Amino acid sequence: MPALPTHRAGDLSSLTVLAQGPHSMDSAGRLMTHTLRIPGERLLTGPLDARLEVIVRGPRGRRENQVLGNGSWGAEDIAPPPDPSDLPIDRRFLAQQANAVAAHTLAAFERALGRRMGWAGGGRLKLYANDRIDFRNTGYTRSDCSIRFGLIEDARHRNRLPLVLYRDLVAHEVTHAVVDGYRPRWGDSLAGADQLALHEALADLLAMLGVFTAEAVVEKIIAGEMAACGGTLESIDSTLLASGLFRFADNLFSHGWAARDPLTGDLPQDWRSDVEPHRRAAGVVRAVLGTVLRLWRAELGRPGRLASVHQVAAAGARIGERVLNMLLRGLAYMAPVDVGWEDLLRGILAADAVVVPQDERNYRGTLRSCFAEVGIVAGPSHALDGISGLRDLNYPVRLSALGSDPDEVLRFIWDNPALMDAAKLDPSARITIDRVRPSLRLSPDGFAVAEIGASFVQELRLAPAEATKLGLRTTSAVVLRGGGLLRFDEGGHLSFAALKPVLDAGRQQELIEGADAARNAAQRIGASMYHPPATPAPSKP
Repeated sequence: MPALPTHRAGDLSSLTVLAQGPHSMDSAGRLMTHTLRIPGERLLTGPLDARLEVIVRGPRGRRENQVLGNGSWGAEDIAPPPDPSDLPIDRRFLAQQANAVAAHTLAAFERALGRRMGWAGGGRLKLYANDRIDFRNTGYTRSDCSIRFGLIEDARHRNRLPLVLYRDLVAHEVTHAVVDGYRPRWGDSLAGADQLALHEALADLLAMLGVFTAEAVVEKIIAGEMAACGGTLESIDSTLLASGLFRFADNLFSHGWAARDPLTGDLPQDWRSDVEPHRRAAGVVRAVLGTVLRLWRAELGRPGRLASVHQVAAAGARIGERVLNMLLRGLAYMAPVDVGWEDLLRGILAADAVVVPQDERNYRGTLRSCFAEVGIVAGPSHALDGISGLRDLNYPVRLSALGSDPDEVLRFIWDNPALMDAAKLDPSARITIDRVRPSLRLSPDGFAVAEIGASFVQELRLAPAEATKLGLRTTSAVVLRGGGLLRFDEGGHLSFAALKPVLDAGRQQELIEGADAARNAAQRIGASMYHPPATPAPSKP
C-alpha cells in the first residue's frame, strides 16, 4: 500500500484563480490571475472535501467529476487557458476557481473569528460551477445549502459565460452561506429588512475587499489605470477611484448592465428605509469602503509613501485587510436576532478595541466618522461593552464548562435577575442557548485574546388579545423574540453584552412593521444580486 502524504495542521495549498474576472487583463494582454493560499484539505474526485462540494456540468448537462486532488492533501494547481474564449469550456479550471475562492472566503471568516464556521443545517456547501440556469437566478439557497452560478451570453465568447469565473461573485455568494450558518435568524422568515440588507452589505464588502487585499492584484490594477490615463504617482488620489478597486464585477456589466459603484454619486436620503436589500445596504458599504479609502489616502500622505506603485499597492492591501478583519470580528459582538446598522458599528468598534487597544493609526476614529457621514453613530467608547448596568453579577459558574456547556450559560443568565431584566425575558418561557464557542485571536503585538461567546434567544407566540395587552398594535397573532450575545473574558467574567429585549413593546412594534415591509419586498436572501426584485429565488435542483 502506498504511503499517504504527510499532512500537518496549518499546511496551505496554492491555487490559481482569475484575479477579478474573465475580461481583466494585465499590461501584457494576458488574463490577470492571482494565487490563493488556502488551508490544505484532503480532496476527493468531484472535487469534494470536508465542507465543500463542487459540481461541474459536462456538455450534455450531466455531472462531470473533476480531479483536483485525487484523495491527497491539497490540489494540483493549473493555469487558466491562455485564450480567454476557452474559459467557459475548461471545466477543470471552473472547478478549481469555485473551490479555491470558496475555501479562501471561508478561511477569512475563520481567521478573523478564531473558530470553525459551519453551514446552515450542517453538511457541505454545494457549488454548481456552471449550472444551466439564467445568470439572473445565480444565488445561494438555504434549503439545500447550495450556490448555483448561472450562465450569461457575452459577445466576446462563443459559449455562455459561467458567472463562477468572477471571483467577487463567488465570494459574495459564499459569504451569504457563511453568515447564514453563523446567524441563521438574520435571514429567516421573521427577519426584518435590516437583517436582509446586512447580508447584502457583508457579501458585497467581502467580495470587494477580498479582491482588494491581494497586493499583487492591487499593484497591477493601479499600474494599468495609470498607463491607460497617463497618470503619475502625484495624481494617484484620483487614480484610486478610477481603478475599479472599489467597484463590483465591473466588467461583467459593460454591455448594458450597471455595476454597483458605491463611492461615487449621491447616496439616496431614504436608503435606510428602502425595502430592497441591496439598496438598503448602500450606506454601510459606502461607509466601510470610504474608511479604507480615507485611511489609504492618509497613509500615502506620509513622507516616502509615494516612492513606487508597489508601495502604494502594499499600503492599500494592508489597510484593506485590516478593515476587513475589523468587520468580520465585529460579527462576533452582535446579537443573534434583530440586528441593525448601529449594532454592526458597535460590534466592530468593541471587537477591535479588545484586540488592538492602542488605535495608533486611527482606524476606529476614521470608521466612526465614515459611518456618521451616512447617519450611523455608536455610543462613547467607554460604553460600548453594554454592561454598565450589569456590574454586580453572580458567578456560580464552572469556568471549565462555560466555554462548551449551554446549561452553564443558562444557569448564569437565570442566576442574574439584573441580566434577565435588562433583556426583558419572560421567566416562565423557555430560554434557548443557541451556541457557546471559545475563540482565540492574535493581536498585532502577538498577544492572544481568549474569550467565550454565548448567544441566547427567547421566542414568544402571542394571540391578538395577548399582544394588545402588552401594548402592541396588531389584529393578528404575533411572534416576539429577542435575546442577546454575551462574551466572557478568559477569567469567566462577563466583558460584553449585546441585548435585544423581548418584552419591549416599542421595539417589538417597530420589528413587526419592519418585518411586514420585508415580506412585501419580493427579493429575499437567496436571490441573485443582479436580477430585478420580481425574479424568484433559485429553485431546488
